[in-house]
Amino acid sequence: MPVPIARTGSVARLALFLGLLLLPGCGSVIDADQARICRAVAPLLHDEETTIAESSLNPVAGSATGLRLSYRARGPLGSGPHWLICSFASQTGAGRFDLVAVDTDRGPVGGIKLHILKRWGLSDVAEASRPALFALGKREAYWLQQALGGVLMASVYGLIATGFALVHGLYGRINLAFGEIAIGVAGVHARLGPGTLALALVFGVAAAALLSWIVGRAVFVPIARRTSSPQPVLIATIAVAITLSEAFRITSGSRENWLPALLNRPIYIAGQDGFVATATPAQFLATGLALTGVSTLLGLIAFSPYGRNWRAYAQDPLMTALLGVRVPLLVGTTFALAGACAGLAGAAMVIAYGTISPGDGLAITLKALISAIIGGIGSVPGAFLGAALVAGVEIVWSSAFDIAYRDVVIYSLLAAFLLLRPGGLLNRAAASPREF
Repeated sequence: MPVPIARTGSVARLALFLGLLLLPGCGSVIDADQARICRAVAPLLHDEETTIAESSLNPVAGSATGLRLSYRARGPLGSGPHWLICSFASQTGAGRFDLVAVDTDRGPVGGIKLHILKRWGLSDVAEASRPALFALGKREAYWLQQALGGVLMASVYGLIATGFALVHGLYGRINLAFGEIAIGVAGVHARLGPGTLALALVFGVAAAALLSWIVGRAVFVPIARRTSSPQPVLIATIAVAITLSEAFRITSGSRENWLPALLNRPIYIAGQDGFVATATPAQFLATGLALTGVSTLLGLIAFSPYGRNWRAYAQDPLMTALLGVRVPLLVGTTFALAGACAGLAGAAMVIAYGTISPGDGLAITLKALISAIIGGIGSVPGAFLGAALVAGVEIVWSSAFDIAYRDVVIYSLLAAFLLLRPGGLLNRAAASPREF
């Protein structure tokens, strides 16, 4: 049965409108590197037997470089709430990593104690005195550090953007629940220990594939078949995303679940003169998993019978069915594959960063959707090209300019593409065959 394909421009405008509605909520942006350093300070201010349970981490009002960490410390002497404020040298450049002051509920940390804390206590977070594998200038090492993080984010955005591209290629509709599927699976991973990480990865990807298949079969496909308008599908999948987000938030408890420290000893790659680009084996593992997923999917679309059937159905659904392609199997496989990509993206984020919050799904969904639209919605290679561009712009802007305006720049980039090149990088301006 032929499925009407919605015009890309209408879907893109709806997506842009949704993103602009949510943009005011992106005003307070926390630098991930500064958050990592500030979180590492809290355990160093207490006894070794004390456990730290984070309550919140927020920017300090009126300070461009301050982060306030609220937490509860549990130790032999009892339990109680505490807070600390980390101040950094600057918002951009290498100064982002320079912790210049720490204030606590028991008073500010003195200069000598701060120096000791930075020199030895934070050596695995921001140390720059260890010898690097390669000599590199401070500026070049700084940009290498950003590129290492950008590759992982491009892979994560690309995997989730693929879910949009795969489904849109068949139905001309957008499923906005993929980001929450990724976050939900990531929340499951965060509760598991090191001995079960491999099993958790397999289980998480399979669970995400099953969840995506259920959403497609129970919600997406029935609505898409009953109407030619894209709005009902968008509204329904937004409702699914909100439901999943709330369900994951309720079941995850009141505190963040952190993956036990796995392969987190830093590797000093390149640099000199006070700054060395570092990465952990966990980051390499996460990036490797994401890039392997990207490569596998591209090969599947290009060379497998599934990829051939997917492209044929995107071009002419009726003729594809008449030629003997099992359309229900193709559609079910597509939703399961899109969900598996989202699950792998969530697993990669948890391995690299240690944890993730249920509310993060919306931001990741929007970034992945923007990647898919910029690349050419309905094109799998375009989704990865768009993800690389979005991640690159994020990294460059966050490194050189005020990070608070990063999302404004990303949404402006989407608006520019919709105006100047509505078909995206691969020029998918109208319904057409989704060639590889």
